[in-house]
Amino acid sequence: MKRIPLLPLLISLSLPLVAQRDSVWTKDLKEIAIEAQRIQIFSNGNRVEAPDSFLKAQLKSTMLSSLLDATSGIVIRSYGPGILATSSFRGGNAQQTAITWSGLSINNPVNGLCDFNLIPSFLFDDVNVLPGLTSSLQGSGAISGGINLSSHFPNKVGYAVEALQSLGSFGSFSNGLRIEVYRKKWKHSSRIFGSSTQNNYPFINYSEFGNPTQMLSNAACKVLSAVHETSFHNLKSGTFKASYWGSIAQRQIPPTMLNSVSDAYQFDKIHRIKLQWDKAIKNVNLKCHSYFQTDHLRYNESAIDINSLSKSFFYTNDLEMRAKLLNNSKTGLGIIHTYAEAHISNILPSENTLLNSSSRNLVAFWLSHTQKIPKLRTILTASVRKEILNAKALPFIPTLGLKTSLTKTFEIYGQCSRVFRFPTLNDLYWIPGGNPNLKAESGWAQELTTEFHQSKNKIFYSLSLTGFNRKITNWIQWQPINSQIWSPINIGFVKSSGLELRSSLNAKFTKKTSGRAGLGFDYTVSQNLEINQPNFKKQLIYIPFLKSNGFATLIYKNSGITLQGLLVGKRFTSSDNLDSLPQYCVFNILITQTVQFKKQDINLYFKVNNLLNKPYEAIIWRPMPGINFEIGVTVVVNHLKPPLLKNN
Repeated sequence: MKRIPLLPLLISLSLPLVAQRDSVWTKDLKEIAIEAQRIQIFSNGNRVEAPDSFLKAQLKSTMLSSLLDATSGIVIRSYGPGILATSSFRGGNAQQTAITWSGLSINNPVNGLCDFNLIPSFLFDDVNVLPGLTSSLQGSGAISGGINLSSHFPNKVGYAVEALQSLGSFGSFSNGLRIEVYRKKWKHSSRIFGSSTQNNYPFINYSEFGNPTQMLSNAACKVLSAVHETSFHNLKSGTFKASYWGSIAQRQIPPTMLNSVSDAYQFDKIHRIKLQWDKAIKNVNLKCHSYFQTDHLRYNESAIDINSLSKSFFYTNDLEMRAKLLNNSKTGLGIIHTYAEAHISNILPSENTLLNSSSRNLVAFWLSHTQKIPKLRTILTASVRKEILNAKALPFIPTLGLKTSLTKTFEIYGQCSRVFRFPTLNDLYWIPGGNPNLKAESGWAQELTTEFHQSKNKIFYSLSLTGFNRKITNWIQWQPINSQIWSPINIGFVKSSGLELRSSLNAKFTKKTSGRAGLGFDYTVSQNLEINQPNFKKQLIYIPFLKSNGFATLIYKNSGITLQGLLVGKRFTSSDNLDSLPQYCVFNILITQTVQFKKQDINLYFKVNNLLNKPYEAIIWRPMPGINFEIGVTVVVNHLKPPLLKNN
């Protein structure tokens, strides 16, 4: 049997401060907003997180992996700067997180993943994290939750231009450009971002005697990504929107601490096209969205005869209708069709080995209703979903949510939902090792949040505490069946539970001085409770019990200084919990200066990452950089004003 190397397979599979929510009384249920997505309308029992606006603005030059790690409870599993970075939160794995672009899934159907080191923060206005996003709204894969990326067009006319440039340690360089033109009916937005780095940073090699300091090699990477969106609005015909998002990346794969050299490299090319039509007719809103995505990945490691070529595509057609059937209510229903194909081979001069050739056809029906009860100051939400996969009906997926205001400053909201994820195409059909007999992951999840928020004397403060519990049967996990081949199996019953604390503070001290601060704290227990398994009651690998992040910013006039910290607790790297990575704590400091003109802002910043120069690993034997520096400038030109006349 041909030797199948583990690294590309493991890379393809990965290793298994809150923005204030609007009060229920500020949600206008009488109006059916065209731009709003159903994951916003029908998820009142779900906590929603968004990065602090000031902090997000200062992290525009980073990839999404860095932004999420610094501002959310998500644990980023990074193989190093520029290399694969996936997400895990609430005790789940990367395949259990639904990544969406304006509500449409962009997870690769082959491996179920989305690489956050291929998504620049600069490309999107809004990054919302929904830890309890339900499968009834998003479909298969939304077990741990979801991340939604989106941008918006303001109701203004004119133009805006933004240019970004930064330089950093280890040969890092990035450029970004945003050009937006707004007319009464037509709106255009183009954004492009490019970055490159040599990643030749020093690290301490703990695998060798004496722990010598070595230099990371074969670690350079280049990423180019662009998004263009055009929108046309007319009261008679509705709103038409066409969007394109393309990414190209060339990345060398450095050796682990256990190896001295590596000649591996990876080439990624992703194209995404989205077409939308939205039309409001009195109390009815019609939405028709189509999405197409192609993924091209080539992985080469000549030292062990790998030249893997992966090609996949999928398209989604999404039809939705929303209506106001009752007072203080919204009802939505829709049908979604998705088709996916994958073709993966190891192409060598001597032979061509097929690794996966498969397809999937999915049809989903969903129904949701939100009802406001004014006398009880409460909103109730119910959703149900039915999916048919390759002509086989899957179980119904229901959700029930509730949100209530006990006082003007104190709210309680929560939900109970069924969660569901069917295996990826690699899980089922990878050759050799795929398991076509895998069962879908299925279970139930509950969460409850209490939130307090108050504004007084130019100080706004919010505090929320969320408890969650999730039980999943038929959890899918890859494991070795011999020294060369891995295969996925259903390991049985996994329970994840924990607490999530979020707090934020905005204060105006004087006319010239203000401050902002945020703190997140997550405690998670995720264990296999199948009594016949050898890892019974053991924490799942790479799931820390504790993650915490926070920041504090002081602003005087147009100058600011921010201290940002990240703590990730000990993570087990073996299912028997005998091997582990120690916890790490990283601090960053950011100094900013803004020079303002009439319609132009120049923002200068200087950042020190890993201020205390602490060595750490997010993935075992993959060293992360020590202290490093970044300097950058952003220029924003804004010529926007409200339209004189309404669109017609």
